[in-house]
Amino acid sequence: MFGIDPVTLSSLLILAGSNVSCPTHDPTEINIIPRTEKVKYDRGQTLKEIQKYSTDTVDPYGFHGTTITQGFMKGRIQLEHRIKFGQSINKGYGFACVWYKEITVKLHIDPTIVIAKELYKDKCMRKAILAHELKHVRVDREIVNKYARSMGNKLMKELKSRGFSAGPLRIDRAQEVSQKMQHVVDQILELEYDKMGIERRERQREVDSLEEYNSVDDKCPGFEKKKERLYSDLMR
Repeated sequence: MFGIDPVTLSSLLILAGSNVSCPTHDPTEINIIPRTEKVKYDRGQTLKEIQKYSTDTVDPYGFHGTTITQGFMKGRIQLEHRIKFGQSINKGYGFACVWYKEITVKLHIDPTIVIAKELYKDKCMRKAILAHELKHVRVDREIVNKYARSMGNKLMKELKSRGFSAGPLRIDRAQEVSQKMQHVVDQILELEYDKMGIERRERQREVDSLEEYNSVDDKCPGFEKKKERLYSDLMR
């Protein structure tokens, strides 16, 4: 079974070179936690009802064809992150140091496969459509694994270039600098998330090729007559 790979990275604090310096501390911990829920199945909607859903699939039949949605996979890849800061204040000298203590990033997918109930009742079509939609689930899991590693590596690279810390600095600037450090992490992750979304759409559209669509129907030649009756109202 295709799994999800956790990523854990550590960094070393780079101290500011000055007469007063920041204290040493444990390495910054960067945790990337990808997680997928078990696939859910929605088989209670009719063919007519699921035609109302909007998807980002490019119609492989071209301008003159009519595509009937038999089923689809839905679910977003959700990104959450949390930062814990470490802080040291030296009131005698009037300076403070701030560093990333821990950065935790969570990527979460919750896939649901929707299949028209008329088609779910047919054993052959059910098997063919579910096999196709599970390819979409697999792509999402591959994408999440790839970008979990990418986000971890990008955070390591970008924050290492900034020393993972700030200071020594005036005590009254500690809050302001912490917010800037937060913003840097936000920007890094938002960029990777946007890149992930673009690649995800491209990969998912590759699954929905004309050859793939035809192969689903070709697996169930005995369903052809029943399909004409079921689809007649939708083709008008």
